[in-house]
Amino acid sequence: MEALIALAIMAMIGLLSFGTFTHAIAAREKAEKITSHYHQIRQALQRMSREISMAYISEHRNCDDPTTKTIFKGESASNGMRLDFTSFSHVKTQSDANESDQNEISYFIDKDPVNTSSKALIRREANRIDDEPEEGGVEDVLAENIDEIEFEFYDPKEDRWEKDWDTESRDYKSRLPLFVSIKLSTKDLHDKEEIFVTKTRIMLRESLLIPGTGFSKCID
Repeated sequence: MEALIALAIMAMIGLLSFGTFTHAIAAREKAEKITSHYHQIRQALQRMSREISMAYISEHRNCDDPTTKTIFKGESASNGMRLDFTSFSHVKTQSDANESDQNEISYFIDKDPVNTSSKALIRREANRIDDEPEEGGVEDVLAENIDEIEFEFYDPKEDRWEKDWDTESRDYKSRLPLFVSIKLSTKDLHDKEEIFVTKTRIMLRESLLIPGTGFSKCID
């Protein structure tokens, strides 16, 4: 009888210890998931801020053979807003690669290629500029579980924030906004909406045009 009682006590202690250990592991995994989620969002905002700040447009095109085209275009799309632009933010990973610091970049929301039941922030980059700056390149997930992205563009000429910006339109022809606001919407583990906002400044706001290059400014 004493042996049975001791065995029962030991079994109870082991069960309680196992439950505590299981809860500790679950709490650790939850904390790591939350930390990873917020870290991913911070990194995404930081990267977008850096790349948008290096955006530019150029008139260095051969009017008779326009093989390259630079734009800055932010507008509403089917899955929220989309931003397409050319930038000086490309980093060469191979010394002999036929690339420069110029690239084409897009940010938009789409289905996560791994977890198709959720949305993700997608980044598209083409490491060489061509005549279709909104297409081509490689798409990668910049941040997971992002429901929506919004951009706002500060126009110093009118002293106001704009919802859309297109350097090919008459209002914003050949000029970029002074500031760009980036807002990401996501949900926490309790399905409560969270919003993260940052702003960045564009350094080269006017169209680049250097005389004596052999290229002329194309006027549409």
